[in-house]
Amino acid sequence: MLTNSPGAGSQPAGGTGSTAPGAGAVHTRVWFGDPERPLAGWLSAPADGLARAGVVLCPPMGEEGRSSHRTYRRLAETLAAHGLLALRFDYDGTGDSAGAMADPDRVAAWCDSTLAAHAYLTSLGAPEVAAVGMRLGGTIAASVATRLAEVDAAWSDLVLWDPCVSGRLFLRESEALHAFGADAEAAGESGDDGLRHTPGFQYSAETARALRGLDLTKVSPDQRLARRVLLLHRDDRPVAPGVEERLRLEGDALTQGTAHDQHLLLDRPPSDGEVPQRAVDEIVAWLEGGAPTERVPVTPAPRGPDAGVVLHAAPPQGGAPVAVHEHAVALTAAGLSGVVVEPADRLDAPDAGPRPWIVLPNVAAEHHIGPGRRWVEFARAWAAQGHRCLRIDWSGVGDSPTRPGGTDDRAVAAGWVTDIRELVAELRSDGSPVVFVALCSGALSAFEAALLDEVEAIFAVNPRLTLWDFPIEQSAAWADGAAVVPPPRLHWLRDRAPVVASGLWRIWRQVALRKAPYFVLHKILRRGTRVELLVCHDDGKHFVEVAGWWPLLWWDRRRGRLRLEKNDLYDHSLLTRRAQEEVFVRATAFLDREVGRPTTVRR
Repeated sequence: MLTNSPGAGSQPAGGTGSTAPGAGAVHTRVWFGDPERPLAGWLSAPADGLARAGVVLCPPMGEEGRSSHRTYRRLAETLAAHGLLALRFDYDGTGDSAGAMADPDRVAAWCDSTLAAHAYLTSLGAPEVAAVGMRLGGTIAASVATRLAEVDAAWSDLVLWDPCVSGRLFLRESEALHAFGADAEAAGESGDDGLRHTPGFQYSAETARALRGLDLTKVSPDQRLARRVLLLHRDDRPVAPGVEERLRLEGDALTQGTAHDQHLLLDRPPSDGEVPQRAVDEIVAWLEGGAPTERVPVTPAPRGPDAGVVLHAAPPQGGAPVAVHEHAVALTAAGLSGVVVEPADRLDAPDAGPRPWIVLPNVAAEHHIGPGRRWVEFARAWAAQGHRCLRIDWSGVGDSPTRPGGTDDRAVAAGWVTDIRELVAELRSDGSPVVFVALCSGALSAFEAALLDEVEAIFAVNPRLTLWDFPIEQSAAWADGAAVVPPPRLHWLRDRAPVVASGLWRIWRQVALRKAPYFVLHKILRRGTRVELLVCHDDGKHFVEVAGWWPLLWWDRRRGRLRLEKNDLYDHSLLTRRAQEEVFVRATAFLDREVGRPTTVRR
């Protein structure tokens, strides 16, 4: 069932539209594709409604998809500013789109999603449609070229941005990264559960078999991939022989270049990746150079409230799927980008009064889907149980705008303190209680919220309150709140002798009790917020190592205001399946205890 949302060939629903400062473009959340399994996307359109062509941005998969989110946003916004209609989207079962990674026929669904994106831009009036695909996204875009040609709708131009040779090699490389990490060992993941484990994401045996057929070298040699093809390959790795051999068949249509700074984007954790701006600029120039000169009217999504879509999700206790309603929102004066999911029956019934908000903030500089997309899955399951959930991006990250004077992709930025204050005040304006479920820096944000305003309860996984890795001027905004900021001299020493600096810091906190993370936690508990912490030993030691706080720690736990469990099952970034599933069970029990279990009308 779909409510006021478009299919592949109809007028798009409204979204949280915004115009990028000075960019001459409008960016709007849209839903498209099969009404029973709607795909989520962002449409970036020239502000005057005239475009030379459309561009489908096919994202990478798994952790690489999380890493590239901001890069794709920057690319889409720049394309629109240069007169091209750009669509970035989530494949079926990924990101904010309907479905789950555990569903059957994943590879076919991802290819169908790409075809639906092409059809959607065509339906909006784009005279021709190009594609940009990074990593496995490039493999998918090339693989659907034959199917597009069958309906006389081939890609006009195709950018293969550091493409994977095949789905099989992508999976093998991702598994190796996971297997060599300490997280998998601590969680005891041996791979005997029938799944193929990668950082944060798991693939079924059926999906693994299907990935073998997703192979760039096996695309029919009788079929041109596009009118023009641009291959961007890394300068620190050789191009796979099979890729060169297949792309040589494109003849004069093929141009080769360098995927500049790809190591800064993908060879780091998603929170630390940098936008490879040189590569973005070269892709824009190449696509603009091959697009038609004439600009034609397109029908971008109207700006305004997002009508949203109705999805179906199974509640945590199991049973038949329940209808839930999901829509994008822009919150606070800063226009923070969020996604609300709640029971669909609430749309038909008069509001019985304030209902709790379950807030899942973004982690570090990543967007709001959470580790392994678990924030999406958790929120939909809890909505099926009757809760109202919000996934939110703080300013400068994800899909939210950057505050004036702020910096993109800055984790724990100074402006986040204002974001947090304004968001909680807005959510509580009608008397609704606010509850946070958060990880790492998201937990720091939740603690800050509890010190700034009334927060009912916090479920936090591996919070780190000590800000070592941030500039002093950035940390200063947090210094009187939830963050513990070492003095400047220790910052200076840590750059030169990190072991000595850390040792001195731990010794000093035994005396300077107000510099201990437990002091922050105790202040929150005194304000009436109930807290449950799940921590690995490395993250948990900060709360328990200062002897001066041991009596209060014992007292707070005895009174039931604090629950704290230390277990290395909970890897810091929550990238293992066992940890993700256990957190879901524990967080669901936490919500049942602290919020209650609302009743919903099943459909």
